[in-house]
Amino acid sequence: MTQQTVGKVYAEGLFLLAQEEHCEAQIYKDLNEVADIMEQNPEFVGLVEVPTLDISERLDILRKVIGDGEGIIEHFLCLLVEKHRFRRLPEIRADFNKLYHEKFGIAEVFVTSAVALTDAQREELKAVLGKKFHKTVELRESVDAALLGGMIVQYGDTRMDNSLRTRMAQFRQQG
Repeated sequence: MTQQTVGKVYAEGLFLLAQEEHCEAQIYKDLNEVADIMEQNPEFVGLVEVPTLDISERLDILRKVIGDGEGIIEHFLCLLVEKHRFRRLPEIRADFNKLYHEKFGIAEVFVTSAVALTDAQREELKAVLGKKFHKTVELRESVDAALLGGMIVQYGDTRMDNSLRTRMAQFRQQG
């Protein structure tokens, strides 16, 4: 298996299992929660991947963080540790999310704004983008004060940059 396909193979397997068990939404939620924890705590990944620890010790560390449940996601994470693929979780998550979004008609839209969006702005943006893309919109938000104002919206290969920083740069180039 090449590095490029590892995420896809595991994601497809997990997605097929989730479909068989009719729990796609729960697996989607759980997988994203674990991947978020992993992103926020890179030292955790390093600890689970320490080569001097045997598999049982690595699994004990994993279970202390995620719990000792008997669910699909817990078994899946243990499999990743056993197969030395735990570090690939962000890749697997991305590929799983693509499959999930495709099946349920969801557009994952990345929004970067100068300040945090209010609930009203968030709902209005979701409604406008939902009409534009003909899908249910799931926002991934981040804040970058360097934008000065406005926002950047990214969906797939489509990028809409309506930030004050970009407009000022364009104005300087014209002048």
